[in-house]
Amino acid sequence: MNTRAKILAAAVAMTAAAGVFAQNSVDKSFAASDTNDCTQINWSPEMLAKHPKIASACQEVMHRDGRTYVKFEGEVKKVAKGGSEVVMDMKGGDRITLNPDPNKVLNIGGNKVKVKNLKPGDKLTFYVPDGRVVAAVMETPTAPVEEIPISSAPITQVAMTETTYDMPKTASSWPLVALFGALAIGLAGLLRARRATRGH
Repeated sequence: MNTRAKILAAAVAMTAAAGVFAQNSVDKSFAASDTNDCTQINWSPEMLAKHPKIASACQEVMHRDGRTYVKFEGEVKKVAKGGSEVVMDMKGGDRITLNPDPNKVLNIGGNKVKVKNLKPGDKLTFYVPDGRVVAAVMETPTAPVEEIPISSAPITQVAMTETTYDMPKTASSWPLVALFGALAIGLAGLLRARRATRGH
């Protein structure tokens, strides 16, 4: 690898590292002491701004490997973008959007289902760890944790357009012109006939 390529690779690596640092410093979920009570979770202003009802959606508090997790349950409302966007209604809380790997396999009611094959009405359980705005998916409390990014629910925007309505066009004036023309021809014929009668 030449010097220029090495410099470019280093710059890319530094940019990626800066992006990860920025994400970790901005994405905060909550702070919690050694508690098992949902009401004792102190949600960050960032999290509350994105999900105002998240506190009421807390189902349980779990501690694992020195970290605190808040358990959530939700119902799938929509699966979009090939499975990379899953819109869910959290039980007792807000609507959120998960951005998982479409090919990730989840345990749904004892069945293995790929994310891209989820259907509206499917029930999911996930955990949000302290310090990060992500959904931690684990099949059991001791299973490996896989993090899925969380974003706010997409807002469907309806474009407002100004519609111009054309007024109904009135009837063409040509029939009227034809009528006057026919009357004029008829009158001319009548006058000619009258002259002919006087001439005799």
